[in-house]
Amino acid sequence: MKVKARTSLRTRPSFGRAIFPQEGSSLGGAAAEGRPYIHSRARGLIGMLSFLDKYLGVAARKRSGKRMKSSFRKTLAAAAAIALIVIAIASLKYISARPPSDRLVLSGTIEADDIQIGSRVGGRVASVLADEGQEVKQGQPILRFEAFDLEARRADAAAAVGQAEASLAKMKNWSRPEEMAQAKAAAEAAWMNLEQARNGPRPQEIEAARADLKAADADLELARVTAQRVESLVKAGDLSQQEYDNAKASLDRARARRDAFRQRLDVLLAGTRKEELDRAERLFREAQARNDLVQRGARKEDIDAAQAQLDRARAALKQIDTQLSELEVKSPSDAFIEVMRVRPGDLIAQGASVATLIEVDRLFVRVYVPEPEVGHLRLGKETTVSVDTFRGEAFKGEIEHIASRGEFTPRNVQTREERNHQMFGVRVRLDNSARKLRPGMAADVTVMK
Repeated sequence: MKVKARTSLRTRPSFGRAIFPQEGSSLGGAAAEGRPYIHSRARGLIGMLSFLDKYLGVAARKRSGKRMKSSFRKTLAAAAAIALIVIAIASLKYISARPPSDRLVLSGTIEADDIQIGSRVGGRVASVLADEGQEVKQGQPILRFEAFDLEARRADAAAAVGQAEASLAKMKNWSRPEEMAQAKAAAEAAWMNLEQARNGPRPQEIEAARADLKAADADLELARVTAQRVESLVKAGDLSQQEYDNAKASLDRARARRDAFRQRLDVLLAGTRKEELDRAERLFREAQARNDLVQRGARKEDIDAAQAQLDRARAALKQIDTQLSELEVKSPSDAFIEVMRVRPGDLIAQGASVATLIEVDRLFVRVYVPEPEVGHLRLGKETTVSVDTFRGEAFKGEIEHIASRGEFTPRNVQTREERNHQMFGVRVRLDNSARKLRPGMAADVTVMK
């Protein structure tokens, strides 16, 4: 009786062959496709059943009687049936959870483009206008620096610009109409003086000088005769000495007047001297040059120099305005503040980062695609993205980058199975217009093949 029981236990088929059929067996279809998953799920059950089989077999060999053998066989059959039911349910669940064959489902984590903002001038922080975690709009001020001496420097630069503008306008406008008329009149007067010097005295002037000289000779002769007559009367005692002195003075005046008219006539007869003619020519050339300068305006070189001076002054003013604008650090785009590194009163170096911003409209998911599936992807292809936080809601995405080189693969791929280990990084840009997605969320990306 014991021998028969031992023989029946040893010849019993193994649970592994009963539960996992070999290739070509009746268990196929979806269950066959999910065999690796079923193996991993049922391996623990098989070990437990094997232990029960061994334990109960030993117990059966020690005990006798047909009643005990029958009870053992019923228990073993019930355990095998339960194991088969569990495996079948696990297989159906695995097969139903597998994505359809017309799409790829890739898992990744949402990331974001961050911005390190700062100022090109630096200085002491006057006020902080936003806090960590706060969402800010494009152009919204985040903090301000103290102006120090920039306001005074700007006023000085603005005055320099005004002075340069006035100099350039003077160069371009040059002379007013009144100044032009004055210069023209002066040149004409100098020309007339030169012509007068060249032509000399007129004949009428010479004749008038001769007449004046003749009259002066007559007056001189009369004065001499009168003086002689008075002198005789004075000697005779008829006139006083005073009368003689008066007559003598009249004679001297008449002689001097006659000499002056004679010299004037000699000058007129001699004409203009060479020195006077040269002087008249020089004065005319100076007046003409002044008139030409007034009429023609400034030289092109002088205007260019004035324009360059103005440009230089404006550049200095623009530089100070830029420094003043850098005193207020603004958000370059819609974002939220991840880190604020400064507080009022801090001294910040030029170009140092003061805050880290996360662009809420620049979120993306980085996923890795097996090499056999890369052919289904292309730049600009639309995708759908889902996250655990918003179950049942799909977000739009677009493929914006596909890596040109694979990763996580052996140096030399030898078999077809090894190709599945070669992955290509893909970046999917997300549409976060609803402001629901956040960096760090786990996401599933669905791509239609």
